[in-house]
Amino acid sequence: MSKIEIGAVAKPQGIKGELKIKLFADDFKSVSKVTCVWIKEAKYGVEYFKSIAGDEAIIKLVGLDDRNAAELLRRESLFAEREEISVPKGRFFIADVIGCKLFLSSGKEIGEISEIINGNVDYYYVDSQEGKAIFPLIKELSATFDIENKKVTVDAKKFTEVVIYED
Repeated sequence: MSKIEIGAVAKPQGIKGELKIKLFADDFKSVSKVTCVWIKEAKYGVEYFKSIAGDEAIIKLVGLDDRNAAELLRRESLFAEREEISVPKGRFFIADVIGCKLFLSSGKEIGEISEIINGNVDYYYVDSQEGKAIFPLIKELSATFDIENKKVTVDAKKFTEVVIYED
């Protein structure tokens, strides 16, 4: 089983060991049924997990029962089993896109996607013969994802307008 990073501990919440989490998932619903998580290589059962606002949630872990213990987990990454995370149709894990080949709609292969920086707009980093290609994944690129065949295709004209190459 593989683990996917679903968030990070922002801070302890209250005095009973609850943790306030900054979620990295598209929405809380996709991780709401998680029954166990890993923090610092330790596995914890989930007592409860609830959304509080936007990309924030509160999680109570089995065996983590006081604020002092919770404080030790501040800023630590939170992982869950991939099989427990629901992904809406047409959405993918970043881990599934990394390693895909990037093609232009003209058929030209640019290179391999090596990194994705998540934000208001996701930035894709591609190892190419011209250097590291960096581009924002904007709607106008009309990106299509074929995860099974490890292939991502974007509009050739728009790509040339938005790509930046590093040496």
